[in-house]
Amino acid sequence: MHSRVSPLLALLVPLAAAVIAGTLFSAVAAGEVPEQSAGTAHLSAGAVSEAPPASPEAAQPSLPAPWALPNSRPELLERYQAWAQLHPEQGVEQVVLQVNMGLDRPFYSGTQVLEDPDALTVLVNKYHLLPDGYVPQLEPLGKDYGHGSLRPQAARAFRAMADQAREDGVQLSSVSAYRSYEYQAQLYAQYLQWDPQEVVDTFSARPGSSEHQTGLALDINTASLSSHFEDTPAYAWLEEHCAQFGFLLRYPEDKQHITGYRFEPWHYRYVGVSAAQACTQLDLTYEEYLARLSPSQIAALEEEALAGEEAAAAP
Repeated sequence: MHSRVSPLLALLVPLAAAVIAGTLFSAVAAGEVPEQSAGTAHLSAGAVSEAPPASPEAAQPSLPAPWALPNSRPELLERYQAWAQLHPEQGVEQVVLQVNMGLDRPFYSGTQVLEDPDALTVLVNKYHLLPDGYVPQLEPLGKDYGHGSLRPQAARAFRAMADQAREDGVQLSSVSAYRSYEYQAQLYAQYLQWDPQEVVDTFSARPGSSEHQTGLALDINTASLSSHFEDTPAYAWLEEHCAQFGFLLRYPEDKQHITGYRFEPWHYRYVGVSAAQACTQLDLTYEEYLARLSPSQIAALEEEALAGEEAAAAP
């Protein structure tokens, strides 16, 4: 697997960057964003040239002003309005992002069971739960790559990443990959014997909400804060290269208020190259990234991830 900038990433990175700057949505609302011209966006030395406008989906006819933003969800309109009333100091863009991430509600409240848990880009967290009895298709990583299994796409990507790291003098090994519902429940119950639930919830997922159950996430080299993995050459290598292989540091430092988990420098999630590169370049959690996209862009992200993996699996 090699590093590349996909056409979708070239579209998504400038869109998300503009959102962060707080300019795009205002421009859309004011009708100041021109029609997109083909082939005008690309990444060069980490900068965006001629950022493309919002997708054709930018106008949300089913939503009243000022809520018709590119990333608005019609089904969340009442929650947007309720949060805006509680927080009048926040702008429309902030309100939409907050609600899209689910952060207008306490963790583990108003949860939803995922309809498509097999999606490579699926978001599993304290609001989005896997169906009871869900078991993904799995493939062993192999004895040279540590313990456990992942979904075939993620397993291939991890082996390619570990092989490249090895060539660079760095060892990457899985210490925990796929976990069953039963095993996650056992772990969580064990932690509850040692700490109160409000503490346990900061470092262990309740069964059904663990990314490990998707077969798309793994812990690399360690799973302990006392190991200070963030100070190792392996962590430095991952910071620079993991996105090239479709992996994302899932629970970064100083993002606990969004992810619900303390810093886990060893926990990486396969999301596909486009999403991983965008999150890494823009310093976004996966929640923040998806909250900035329109529904059609999220669908396109999944299509690209599937296409990329089909190409990688081809003989």
